[in-house]
Amino acid sequence: MDITQVSVLLGAVSSVAVVAGAGFIVFQLRQNAKLLRETAHANKATIAFSMFERIIADSFVRRRKNVYDMVDRYQAKNWEGLLNTMEDLEARNYAYMYELFGQFVKDGVIDKLMVMNALKSIVVMDWMKMEPMIRYLNKTLNLKINPWENFEWLAKETEAYLKDLESRTPAS
Repeated sequence: MDITQVSVLLGAVSSVAVVAGAGFIVFQLRQNAKLLRETAHANKATIAFSMFERIIADSFVRRRKNVYDMVDRYQAKNWEGLLNTMEDLEARNYAYMYELFGQFVKDGVIDKLMVMNALKSIVVMDWMKMEPMIRYLNKTLNLKINPWENFEWLAKETEAYLKDLESRTPAS
């Protein structure tokens, strides 16, 4: 075999090696993308389960009842004496939980439909109960941006979703 034939043979082998390498790289990229999707899905599921564990905990029921009672009590007094009390801060924190749910939905961290199906009317009722207090706080504190806008958004989206579901459900 002369040098020309060796050169042609080596050229052919290197071409095959490049094509095989490119194929391997494509395969590896697809595997990595699949692994990343599966990891992201698992992380989202973990976050969702963690969030929903809070909703079904006994402490959530007690906390919700306390917030409802506090809102009724202070609303009857035209919100007098509410600002910066422990009850005020606890209620803001309670509302902030829904704010985070809404933000996570908007950011795609958790699925909107899953959240609406899981929370159903809870988020709607809690918004309706807390909206007067939140409006009062925004006005009194002269807040230009509503710190609970994602809570409101989630409640309204869920309410519309539930009305749509109801309209499509045949009467019994």
